Amino acid sequence: MTTIHRLSLPRDRFALETHFAALGSEDLCNRFGHSIKPEAVTKYLDQLSTASIPSYGIFDPDRRLIAVSQLAQSADELEVGLSVLPTYRRKGLALALLNRCARYARTRGLKSLIIHCLTDNLPMLSLARRIGMTIEISNGETDGHLTLRAATALDFWGEIADDQESLANSIAKSVLKSWQRAVQTTLGGVTAPKESDT
Repeated sequence: MTTIHRLSLPRDRFALETHFAALGSEDLCNRFGHSIKPEAVTKYLDQLSTASIPSYGIFDPDRRLIAVSQLAQSADELEVGLSVLPTYRRKGLALALLNRCARYARTRGLKSLIIHCLTDNLPMLSLARRIGMTIEISNGETDGHLTLRAATALDFWGEIADDQESLANSIAKSVLKSWQRAVQTTLGGVTAPKESDT
């Protein structure tokens, strides 16, 4: 089962920076819909840190952020941007993130899920069609639109459970970092005993 984590800034800022740095220029263009320089990605993350809407991510066993979804919310729609590291594609990670975002939207009363991408972004178009999105193509750009069903009790319970899990993971990571710092401080402060002059 794929574990999806709710990302938080500034806690996960380095993980997000590392994720985007691992994407090639074509991948970044597909993610943002245009060519983008590293400093623009930094500015984007700065703006993201002030937004109240969450991002979601999937980590590998080495705690590397391998798949990310970022959200933008309007009055009744949720736009989703996705990126997956090349070696982890075609494993269902983007679909898992998209389903997670759909549940987020349903539990907040939003009516539809949308994506916006370049027309030559074939993996994203394939994913959009796979989940039943209506596709509109114009001037080299594509909009995908999925009308969402009403939320059920299971959606709300799932949202609560995932938020609690994310909170627990956040606390556990903070405790682990504090423990590691304490160990390093303790070991760093220990000096080897002097040899006797016998």
